[in-house]
Amino acid sequence: MAATAIVVPFRAVPAVVDRRRRELTTDGADGMPPHITLISPFVDDADLTEAEVDRLRGVLAASAPFDVILARFARFDAQPPVLYLEPEPPEPFLAMITAIEQAFPAFPPFGGVHETVIPHLTVAYSDDPAALGAVEAEVGRHLPVLARVTEHRADKWRPREHIALDAPQGV
Repeated sequence: MAATAIVVPFRAVPAVVDRRRRELTTDGADGMPPHITLISPFVDDADLTEAEVDRLRGVLAASAPFDVILARFARFDAQPPVLYLEPEPPEPFLAMITAIEQAFPAFPPFGGVHETVIPHLTVAYSDDPAALGAVEAEVGRHLPVLARVTEHRADKWRPREHIALDAPQGV
C-alpha cells in the first residue's frame, strides 16, 4: 500500500532545480517532480475511491488559477537542514490546504506533525552547509521563476489525478 499526496506541480522551474532535487532529496530521487505539497500523507492509493477524488475535485475547483513567484530561498532547521524556495504569495496554497483539511479532517497537512504549515518547494537537504550553499548559488542564478498554478495532482510519485482550478477570477 502507498500513501498519496496532493501536490501542486511546477513544470516552469529551471532544469537545475529538478536535477538538484533528484540528487539531494529522496522524493526527487524517486522521480517526484518539483512541487509544493498541500497534503501528505493522504488516503492510501489502494483505498482512494472515486467518490473521494470527486470530493477533492470539488474542494479544489473552488480555487482560481493564480500566479506565483519563486524568488527567495529559506531553510528549515531540520535534520538534515532543508533548502527550499518560498512561493509568493503563499496565501492561495494555505487556503487550499485549509479547504482540503476541512473536507478530509483525518488527513492533516504533513500528518499533523507541524504546528505551522509553510508552503515551500524543497530543493535540497543536506547536513553539509557548503553543499546547500552551492545549490543555492547555482539555482539562484535562474531566479526568479514566475509560474501559473492551474492544477493539482493526487499522486505518489506518479500522477493519479490532475485536478484543475476552476473558480472564476476574483473569487
